[in-house]
Amino acid sequence: MRTVDVSLKPITLRLARAYGRISLKKETVKKIKEGTVPKGDVLSACKVAGLMAVKRTGELLPFCHPIPLEHAELDVQLGEDHLEVFSLVLGTSKTGYEMEALTAVSVALLTVYDMCKGLDDSMVIEEIKLLEKSGGKSQWGKPLKGKKVLIKGEFRELIKEYVLKLEGDVVEDGNFDLLISTQREDMEEFSGLSAVINSHLFSVLPTELREGVRVGRRDGYTVVQLQPSEKLIRAFFEGFGSLLGNW
Repeated sequence: MRTVDVSLKPITLRLARAYGRISLKKETVKKIKEGTVPKGDVLSACKVAGLMAVKRTGELLPFCHPIPLEHAELDVQLGEDHLEVFSLVLGTSKTGYEMEALTAVSVALLTVYDMCKGLDDSMVIEEIKLLEKSGGKSQWGKPLKGKKVLIKGEFRELIKEYVLKLEGDVVEDGNFDLLISTQREDMEEFSGLSAVINSHLFSVLPTELREGVRVGRRDGYTVVQLQPSEKLIRAFFEGFGSLLGNW
């Protein structure tokens, strides 16, 4: 058993929204609205419990990374015979916030159940689901499908392995859309993009980084120049490979 290794992933702004619902007797809904449930204010308590749970997700779930939390909110809505909870969690991290959003909803609904169980033995937590997640490669990642890739220089087989995983077509010559090279290449460099990539690579391989990575354009195709280092090439593809299709 192990957690997923996210050490080589870049930090990005991520968001997750989740939803949950519990069915209630109409009499129970009435008591919640009137604030006459013996244990207290159900709506306020379930909101606070959900927000507290967000902060403890990494402790509750053994394979969930403890990640920094920058914003969380819960909205609770009462229907005729049910209560709904909506959560939003936002932060900058190497992995997503979907488990935090789902945990918030789950604990909020369990709090409702706990506070109302003496009044209502028919309660059912009916649905807990993820509504939205954004900020990771599922949103901005784009494979190399349909892209012709020319590889030059050292570590060709290693680079080819990553390109094939990204569904790219490796070519030996002729027309191509992307050049990946470990040799010095002339290009109109995207200096900002190169700087971000190298900053991340330095954070994970501080003693390995020398010339680093350069990204740019030349004659209508994209050029990626990689420092001829196996560790650095692996770190680049693990962190930024899914972005290649966008460049």
